[in-house]
Order: sequence, then C-alpha cells, then structure tokens
Amino acid sequence: MILTALIALLACAWLAGRLGRRRLQWAGVALAVLALFAIGCGPLPNLLLRGWQAPYAQRPLPGWAASNAIVLLTGNSNNPPGGVPEPGDTGYARIAETLSLYRDCRAAGKRCSVLVSGGEAPTSSDSLAQVYGRALVAMGVPETDLVLETRSRTTWQNAEFARAPLARIGAERVWLVTSALHMRRALFAFGHFGTRATPVRADYMRVAWGWLPKAGNLLLADHALHEVAGMALYRWYAWRHRAAAADEAGPPLD
Repeated sequence: MILTALIALLACAWLAGRLGRRRLQWAGVALAVLALFAIGCGPLPNLLLRGWQAPYAQRPLPGWAASNAIVLLTGNSNNPPGGVPEPGDTGYARIAETLSLYRDCRAAGKRCSVLVSGGEAPTSSDSLAQVYGRALVAMGVPETDLVLETRSRTTWQNAEFARAPLARIGAERVWLVTSALHMRRALFAFGHFGTRATPVRADYMRVAWGWLPKAGNLLLADHALHEVAGMALYRWYAWRHRAAAADEAGPPLD
C-alpha cells in the first residue's frame, strides 16, 4: 500500500514534468522523498502503532470466572513443501498466549474452553482453526477443551460466527487473544455482536529507528493503515447492520 502510493506519486511527478509543470514535478518528488523518510526511518509508523497498540500493551491480571472461554483469532499459515500446514509468523505468538492463559485457568481450578476461530487457509484445504488447533493439542491442550470455528474469513465473521459456540460453551467470561495492533478492530466487531471480551494481546510491534529508510517500517505502516481502513469499514458494517435490524423491526407501535 505505502510503496504503491510512493510509486504513484513519483509517476505523477514524472507526468507533470513531461507536461512542463516543473514546480509541480519537483513538489511531487520532494513529497515522495519526505514521505519515504518519515515512514522508513520510523516517525510515522511509530505514531500509528502507538495510537493503536498502547491501550493493550499491558496484559490484564487473570480474574478467572467459574467458566471461561479463550477466543484465539488465527492469523496466517505456512505450508512447507512435503509437510503439513502450520501457523505462520504471528500465529505462534497468539498460540503461546492462549496456552499460557489456558494453563493459568486450569491451575486455578476453573473450567476453560479454547475457541479457535478461522476459516480456510489460502495455501491449504485445512481451515486455519484446524491448523492452530493441532498446534495447541501438540502443546498439551486436550481436544475436549477445544472448539473450532472454521467458517470465518474476516475478523467481522470471527465475531459473528463465534456467538453460537460461545453460547454453547456458556462461559461467564470471554478472553480475546490476538495481536495488539489488531485488538481494537477485533473488540469492536465482537462488541457489535454482543460479546464482551477481555483483551489479551499477543505480539506487540515496534519500529526500527534509523537515519536511512528501512523496509520493515514501510511494512509496519502498511499494517497500521490496514487497521485504520478496516475500522472505518467495520463502523460502516455496524451502521448498516443496525439499520437493517431497525427496518426489519418496523415502526414503533402506538
């Protein structure tokens, strides 16, 4: 996203030069260079990440109810040649946090279920829930405490399709595990569908400061802008969903 925008800006500057608009051409080049350094050296992605991640930097102290549900939102997956699909780079951080919560819950003598939410993986016929579920079982979580939700393809659907299994589990408290950067959008979606969840972040992203632009910072800015755009889209989804529900209910009775 960021790289495409910079290339488009330079292309516009080149076109302005071809049309004889020298001032516009140099303004475009200067803006592209300034943006490259502001993003690649760290200031802009740091500002974006801090605003989205800071509320979830500290993990909450466990306050277990008699019955608990830990909702693990899956990320990406890898499909190594000749091997079985496995969680991707951000996946293991979420799995580790889920496993830590589960063990603390069981050590406290409470009932605890793990709901793994994620549909079909792009590189495998297995769902992401199945891939992450296998990893949790291999780490010691009993299959009897696992619930797999295999239909969702987006965070919005994670929240929507989690309602039924959470109702069956009957948990008094829900713990939501995902990346810190993704947490605000996930909480918004789950809240819209009536699930009040306690956020527990897994990975926490940081910029790599430097005097020269770094590719990793461009990628972090992409991730942050994806969340900004995603939240705007989900607010529209929520408005549309409420409007549709109001239409179905009809006008109030006199």
